[in-house]
Amino acid sequence: MRDVEFLFDYASPYSYLANEMIERALPGVRVDYRPVYLRGFDAFSKGVPYSSTKLMWVVNDLQRCAADVGVTLAQPPTFPVNGLYALRAAIAAQREGVFERYHTPMFRAVWRDARECSTKDGVVKQLGELGLPELAGALDDPSIKDELKAATDAAVKRGAFGVPTFFVGDELYWGHDRMHQVAKAASS
Repeated sequence: MRDVEFLFDYASPYSYLANEMIERALPGVRVDYRPVYLRGFDAFSKGVPYSSTKLMWVVNDLQRCAADVGVTLAQPPTFPVNGLYALRAAIAAQREGVFERYHTPMFRAVWRDARECSTKDGVVKQLGELGLPELAGALDDPSIKDELKAATDAAVKRGAFGVPTFFVGDELYWGHDRMHQVAKAASS
């Protein structure tokens, strides 16, 4: 089995769906979780790049996709979601070896439980509820800010244009609906 890189942002509902599907879609695959800032991609730098018609379609599509994979999806209180502080906390969690305690619960807080996670205060509150208050001090750490920016820039350089993005070697797969292709590539 080849390793798979999973580029995500907590602001992305499709990344949430992919995350919820990972264990069943990629059994036995080692996944390298890579936080990247969606607003660092050209198309998303000024917010959601969709017309109102497409945005309505996306909302309906998300509900269909969530139902298809048996995942609960709720509208977060702030939309579009700003994943910046949640991503910084993810990097801090990776550094501290507590990423597994943080990652999926944060996605679920945003997209299943409709919790406010677009602000620093919202993320700090979630960290407290997850029993990880020690990570709150890292949300403004310059080295974490630099790491997130570097990871986002590197993703763009590799050809990523949104999330969820998966890499198997140098091959890019985009979207939660391509995970069967990721699984096939990882097993070859």
